[in-house]
Amino acid sequence: MKRIVLLIVSALLLAPQSFAAAYADAAGSACLMNAVTGEVVFEKNSGERLPMASTTKIMTLLAALKNTSQDEVVTVSAAAAATEGSSAYIETGMRITMEALEYGLMLNSGNDAAVAIAEYISGDCGSFADEMNKLAKEIGAENTQFMNPNGLDQEGHYTTAYDLALITRYAMRDECFRRIVSAKIYTAGFVRADGTEGSMEYINHNKLLGTLEGCTGVKTGYTKADGRCLVSAAQRDGAEYIAVTLNDSNDWNEHRELMELAFSDCRLINAVSAGDCLGHAVSGQSSCDLVAAEDFNIPVNGEGYHNIDIVPHIPDMDGVPLNKGEKAGSAEILCNGRSAGSVDVVAKNDFAAGTRTDIRPCFMFTILTLIKNIL
Repeated sequence: MKRIVLLIVSALLLAPQSFAAAYADAAGSACLMNAVTGEVVFEKNSGERLPMASTTKIMTLLAALKNTSQDEVVTVSAAAAATEGSSAYIETGMRITMEALEYGLMLNSGNDAAVAIAEYISGDCGSFADEMNKLAKEIGAENTQFMNPNGLDQEGHYTTAYDLALITRYAMRDECFRRIVSAKIYTAGFVRADGTEGSMEYINHNKLLGTLEGCTGVKTGYTKADGRCLVSAAQRDGAEYIAVTLNDSNDWNEHRELMELAFSDCRLINAVSAGDCLGHAVSGQSSCDLVAAEDFNIPVNGEGYHNIDIVPHIPDMDGVPLNKGEKAGSAEILCNGRSAGSVDVVAKNDFAAGTRTDIRPCFMFTILTLIKNIL
């Protein structure tokens, strides 16, 4: 009898913890990713292929930024202006900058803006989707296929929560992308087909920008068939996380919970400090320490082992002198085999290079890195 009572009491004590550990209950799939390291902190069916509604436009914007300049002027076609669904309110014959279309795409979720961008870059939506798919494969999103630039329901248009997090992590490294998806409001100027000028205001639909601490974007999405889809990002104290939910009726609340989960369990590992010697340049009797220009800390979750590697990339320096503080190359920081970022490598002192310069590793820094990994 005492054994049964103890089991019941234990179950009651453990029950709140099990409920507390449940996240993204309403989501068809979910992925919470460390934006710095690419590590998955939490997942639910994250490899399941599902439609993504307007979160498609993350890739549309990324492809636009890679293929155009923001000051290029687009003339809106009748087909683009007539696109159904959410709108950037562009009109046939309107001349508008690519930048304004990009804000209309992301803040107003303009399906018409997506078509205008696709037609301008590739001639038609199908060809632009090919460009999107090519970029997705380069990023490593192996279970994603785009059929259009706006996310309107179409057979064969799908992604996974993991792939969408991966695409977003890649996109958020573009400062222009970050600026657009974090903007709350944008005023777009344009010239109508009759030559008259006008302007309109785009308001960001992402409620988390005003309600989630450190929110940096990214994109909402909804169709009746796909359900509510949401990609969010938040940054605090040197750490950033990306949350993705597909077909989630409670997405706003569940993204807040996922972000609090990530940040509450986060700790920073110092990978490199400014002034750390990463190598030596040697030419005859002349030598120079090559040092990190700045600190680099890596946010990690959990108490498990995290392997940190520092890979210097210093080009051939034969005959190239350096002034103190001058950039000599860079060093890539890897966490568990994935790139987490990089720092500049600069000369610690003036260096008069000869006809041949040898770049040698700094064994002391290598040993210190090994010790950090062990600890």
